[in-house]
Amino acid sequence: MSSVFPHNDYWMRSFSEVKWASMMDALELRWTYEPKLFETRHGMYLPDFFLYGANVYLEVKGPLPSIKEIEKAIDVQKLSGYPVVFAWGTMASDCDGVNGAKLSFLIEDKLKHIDSNEFAQLIEHGLGPKCFYKHLSIGLQQQYNGMKPVKHILQTVIFALVSREKMERDRASHHTTLNKTKVKQHTVRTKSEAAILTYLTSRLRPSISRKLST
Repeated sequence: MSSVFPHNDYWMRSFSEVKWASMMDALELRWTYEPKLFETRHGMYLPDFFLYGANVYLEVKGPLPSIKEIEKAIDVQKLSGYPVVFAWGTMASDCDGVNGAKLSFLIEDKLKHIDSNEFAQLIEHGLGPKCFYKHLSIGLQQQYNGMKPVKHILQTVIFALVSREKMERDRASHHTTLNKTKVKQHTVRTKSEAAILTYLTSRLRPSISRKLST
């Protein structure tokens, strides 16, 4: 049975994806969910999010990404021209910021890791107290305890009654509609999106940096 974790009408696959989506919402980072399928050396690969205001793919993982997952990300970067960032670890907030989570991106096909708490002052002073306290509140949310609202359980049961192939078609169609609506509303880049562009452009290889800025 494939679990369903709803977030803003999206049918996400894990509580971790919901939590990172909530964090991006809090930081005014706009995203689409599972927007494009790529063929990699290890088979088909569907990145979790595309931050269309920053031209970055975001892949959510629990633990540190495996070698196979890193190689898939390398292939996606080469095929799309956009960087893939891994979001992983367990978020936990204190008064100074969100700890326990990491963001990792590829430089010359090797992962560079950044702790989530390194962004605390940038968020507070760059985006303002409102965004800072929003991001703290996401970090304070408890981990998934296995309890789900009845309507979410029913949705999971309905998915279980159809074939996996049909379920994935329905999921893809549903998300495509939502993604198109979001992108149509795209306006100028937010402060957060501009900051990500500046940070990654200064560190990535020239071919990807040029694509990022377009």
